[in-house]
Amino acid sequence: MKKILLPTDFSDNSKNAISYALNFYKDDICEFTLLNAYQVNEYEQNNIFIPIPSDAFMQQKKKNSEKNLSILIQEIKMRYPNTNHTFRKVSQNQPLVDLLKREVREYSYDLIVIGTQGITNLKDVAYGTNTIHILEDVTNCPIFAIPSHVKFSKIREIVLATGFKTVPQPKEFFFIKELISKTSAELRILNIAEMGGLSAQQEKNKRVLIQILDDVAYTFHSLAHVSVPIGIYCFTESRGSDMITFINKKHSFFQNVLFNPLYKNLGNYSKIPVLIIQTSEKSNLKNC
Repeated sequence: MKKILLPTDFSDNSKNAISYALNFYKDDICEFTLLNAYQVNEYEQNNIFIPIPSDAFMQQKKKNSEKNLSILIQEIKMRYPNTNHTFRKVSQNQPLVDLLKREVREYSYDLIVIGTQGITNLKDVAYGTNTIHILEDVTNCPIFAIPSHVKFSKIREIVLATGFKTVPQPKEFFFIKELISKTSAELRILNIAEMGGLSAQQEKNKRVLIQILDDVAYTFHSLAHVSVPIGIYCFTESRGSDMITFINKKHSFFQNVLFNPLYKNLGNYSKIPVLIIQTSEKSNLKNC
């Protein structure tokens, strides 16, 4: 049984991501957890510097959160009836990222699916603040970011962006290989060589990746003397790719993709879903 975590603030963005997840896993036995993190006048549990609101006020906020989750689950069951799917709800007065990290640590999810707002008012970042914090800080569980305008459709091509700068580990590719098996999608491995060519170590890491993907059909592609953000965007846009995925071990690479201030159009990444395999040296990814 798959365990899928669906954070929601009851916005259209989050509901669209939920719809995507339900359609994507319509043939799988799944338990979906709908999670709502609310805060009462910015009060956080165990924070001695913020006055505690009245019990009645806090109880009402929790009641409202739980009620909205129940209503949402009932709407889902009516709109997407599926005997393969069960639902649970989590409602907590806690910052969203802290609650997600706790849930992932305690409940061992297969995937987190989040909705993104697309191009922000700032126009120099690809995602909103909450999304950035989730993608940076919630590790050891794959995160699927679904743009607000993207409706579910068959995934035919997945682009794996890699710099071959770290030694690949088999556990990091478990979910991607499972995804390819499920969708029969074609995998395109894209390397952006900003300075041109691969070092000896990068060539060695590439050979390791080939061994890990020995049972997967894929093709290699490379672009030289172009920045990572622009290279990925041009490649996926020209091919009509259906998903971008990263294996992220170091924030420096990820931040380069998302935050480079030279490119005001990075919101274009929101045109297709992005899958982040966010790991660390102490990673304990499920099923690895």
